[in-house]
Amino acid sequence: MTVTSQTIVLTLIAALMAVPAFFMFNKMPEAWLQDYDFDPKAENVRWAKRLKPFHIAIFAVIYAALVFLSSAKYPDFLSFDHYLRVIGLFIALPGFTVIIMSDKLNRIIPDHVIVFNIALSVFYFISDFADGSLWISSGKPWYYFILNRLLAAIVGSGALLLIGLLSSAIAKTEAMGMGDVKLLFLCGLLSGLKGLIFVVFIAFVSAGIVAVPMVIRKRIRIAKEEKEIRESPDPVKARKILAKKKREMHFADDPDYLAFGPFLVLGTVLFLLYEPYFLELFEQYFGQLTGAI
Repeated sequence: MTVTSQTIVLTLIAALMAVPAFFMFNKMPEAWLQDYDFDPKAENVRWAKRLKPFHIAIFAVIYAALVFLSSAKYPDFLSFDHYLRVIGLFIALPGFTVIIMSDKLNRIIPDHVIVFNIALSVFYFISDFADGSLWISSGKPWYYFILNRLLAAIVGSGALLLIGLLSSAIAKTEAMGMGDVKLLFLCGLLSGLKGLIFVVFIAFVSAGIVAVPMVIRKRIRIAKEEKEIRESPDPVKARKILAKKKREMHFADDPDYLAFGPFLVLGTVLFLLYEPYFLELFEQYFGQLTGAI
């Protein structure tokens, strides 16, 4: 198969991988998309939002574009010759799509989807032995390949958990959900120790970029609310009504909430598709560490 035909086939497969996500998400039990204390008989129950066809169309285009660029730029990396890596990536895409949209729409990362994608990481473990790793020399003992991914999962999720606990203690509110911690465990398994550096960096930078307009929008909204309260015939009553409305709002509908899961997935997918590029960056800036895990 020529490089061109391989790129075309991989691109088409990537686009098609968005389709299973639609059925996975929309056929998922309601309880999977709700918090642990979900009560379907509750008076103020909020049913989980589901995917629309246009969501899948967007993901199909994005996945196709990313895979096309990766396969065209690194044909020897994203190749059918390394079918274990390709299978692991493509089968993980529907789960990643579900994670992104579930966290965005419902502020929940389903445990079952995390477990499913963790199970798929076995393709990457086997690929390390069968095809080798860009990050570990072939002369290293076999257990280096396993420790590389396991330590990344443990260190990454453990660090995020610690950050979340400290932030919660200081801010007196939940700063990092357990879903993000579990997700970072998965990301570590897929990326390895050195790769996790780039995954986390991409996640925080992209989240920061998105957060800026959200903060601006929040300030504008608060200023508008304060103006409406001041101009109200009964400012005290108006403020109480607004406070009541905010208390009754479901946490998933909070306009100021920024789901972090999608950014972790973004970092992971970009790393898995462009590993050779990130290896070049690592050797350029951390060349002295390339021999260590």
